Amino acid sequence: MKQFILIVLLCWFSCRMVDAQGPDRRPRRALPEVEVPGTPAYEGLNAFEVADSLLAPNVLLFCGQHVNLDPMDRQRKLRRELASLSRFSSVLMERADIFFPLVEPILEEHKVPDDFKYLMVIESGMNPEARSPAGALGLWQFMKGTALDYGLQVDRKRDERLDAEKSTHAACRYLLDAYSKFNDWVAVAQSYNIGQNRIRSELKRQRVDEAIDLQLVEETNRYIYRLMAIKIIFTHPDNFGLKEIRYKKLRRR
Repeated sequence: MKQFILIVLLCWFSCRMVDAQGPDRRPRRALPEVEVPGTPAYEGLNAFEVADSLLAPNVLLFCGQHVNLDPMDRQRKLRRELASLSRFSSVLMERADIFFPLVEPILEEHKVPDDFKYLMVIESGMNPEARSPAGALGLWQFMKGTALDYGLQVDRKRDERLDAEKSTHAACRYLLDAYSKFNDWVAVAQSYNIGQNRIRSELKRQRVDEAIDLQLVEETNRYIYRLMAIKIIFTHPDNFGLKEIRYKKLRRR
């Protein structure tokens, strides 16, 4: 009797494992498998091989720019961020239902690429009260000096970094200012993490063909890949076992 019960339990457990790790049956683009050190095999790691987020062969569309993923090192870095971010993306998807409808029309109003809503995701996790150890605050994680430079009120009476709408307008002003200097949205995203002056000096010093290849501090080296990974997860949520965002995009008339 005990052996029979043990066999039944083993069969049940095996079925559960198969259900939990069932393969995505949709066709995928063929990218070489890259092992992520210290990360268990995860079905979602192949999600960026699927349809809409990629243009064949192995090109990600980011802010209207084609980012070539043929170099193996770029694939490895992107897979690492996919593995890391996919573990807690369900909470972010729920918050997106609240904040994307607010942010998208403002980005559109300023003619900033819609993909920059994902920058807000990786900056603050869409927590409007997020505060970094360095003192950055709000959805867009403005430091006080930068907030003042781009038109936000920060004083004892009011801190507009905590105002989701006003801080988004300020972020758009920053992004457009950076684009006027770099004419490259990847460099703009990097500058949001490390500063425009640093990106300008490193582009001049390193003389790389693409900003994505700049050798910067580890956090900034990972930053652009984290941004692209979040876009992939949000545009292919079912590949990561997530529910699709339910909100309807608001349109200003």
